[in-house]
Amino acid sequence: MAERRLAVGLGMAMRLKADEKSVLGIGQLSARQKGRAAAGSKLSNRQGNKNDAKLPMRNIQYRVMRELFFTWVAVLYLCAAGPLQAGAPVVSNVRAAQRAGTGLVDIYYDLASPSNALTVSVAVSTNSGAAFNVSAASLSGALGSGIAPATGHHVVWNAGTDLAPLYFPNVKVRVTADDSGAPIPPPSPGMVWVPPGTFVMGSPASEAERYSDEVQHTVTLTHGFYMGKYAVTQGQYLALVGNNPSYFQTRDYNGNPISPDLNRPVEEVSWNDATNYCALLTRSDRGAGRVPSGWGYRLPTEAEREYACRAGTTTAFHFGSAIHGGMANFYDYYEYDAAIGDIYVANPSVPWLPRTTTVGSYAPNAFGLYDMHGNVWEWCQDWYGSYPTGSVTDPQGPASGSNRVIRGGGWYDLGWYCRSAYRGIVYYIRYIPAYRCRDLGFRVVLAPGQP
Repeated sequence: MAERRLAVGLGMAMRLKADEKSVLGIGQLSARQKGRAAAGSKLSNRQGNKNDAKLPMRNIQYRVMRELFFTWVAVLYLCAAGPLQAGAPVVSNVRAAQRAGTGLVDIYYDLASPSNALTVSVAVSTNSGAAFNVSAASLSGALGSGIAPATGHHVVWNAGTDLAPLYFPNVKVRVTADDSGAPIPPPSPGMVWVPPGTFVMGSPASEAERYSDEVQHTVTLTHGFYMGKYAVTQGQYLALVGNNPSYFQTRDYNGNPISPDLNRPVEEVSWNDATNYCALLTRSDRGAGRVPSGWGYRLPTEAEREYACRAGTTTAFHFGSAIHGGMANFYDYYEYDAAIGDIYVANPSVPWLPRTTTVGSYAPNAFGLYDMHGNVWEWCQDWYGSYPTGSVTDPQGPASGSNRVIRGGGWYDLGWYCRSAYRGIVYYIRYIPAYRCRDLGFRVVLAPGQP
């Protein structure tokens, strides 16, 4: 995969006041950046000086009707991290203005890149860019993954919510475009882009009933990847492979009849079956032009699976420190709390289901991935082995072994098996690549580097 490249565009510093009626400011700023770092270097206290920076300038007047408003002041910043790499994205013409009579700020930017899908984020500083320290949660518009190059991209920031009426002398807005985010369009709506990042893998010693092989260590994933929004369904498997091996087609675990539902996850599939499916899907999508050469489907590594499951969280589950009936499809006679351990429930308020459920029946995590806890276990690419010590980058697991790792827990499992850090191999040394079970399925990853 090509080196990750960022473009960062910053508007000029702004002043948030509560007493003035109108202001006159100067400013149009273009900014470029290659690499993963984002650094600011002050160019000038510009007041129309033609010699200090070769950037186009124009006069803009904003009139504000309420307390909250922004004033352009003459402080310019340009981000740079060495020469611009050919083909790197460029963010330019970053500008912002408050809507009269409201706390809403309209942010505009232009985006140029040979990639047709980038990940764009907006950050806010209240100290002229020394630190982008504002929790700007109230953002909407042209940000997130899948943003195409264009001029006049528009983001709306509810500054009235995030900066409840206070005085800030130097507010700055930063727009970042990352071409490692979704470098190709998603081949289907069922794939979710998972950005690169760093996280702590494993569980803390304080997490009740954890296993000793869940040793915490820092993992950095340098490349993003697409992951299936859901586990592969019976219908998807049937359409591609030509058969449906699943147990849960017309009966539940107790033999009672159930209605056929091809949107349940496929199960009774081995690791070999799952990797064969990935190979067939790669061939099919390349042939149809949905996936370019050099990209392909595979199983997630164990590190990718836990990173995607956590989605930025550090708790036992992506939804918190405990799992209760109705939060996932698991054996909810035994709930779990990380501070306590197993919690026996004689009469679950949400009756246990002796079968799989339709994919997407429970709330997704922050990445938009469903059923990362419960329903079916999911095969990982790795052989099982001890974790490395210290910080690691893009771990692939042992080079060889006897058993493959599974993750996530299933419909038949106690709550603590469904934890983000649980490695489904410890006391069930049976997951050889040919093993099949009615609570074992998989989901796919799409990433570069496939033959």
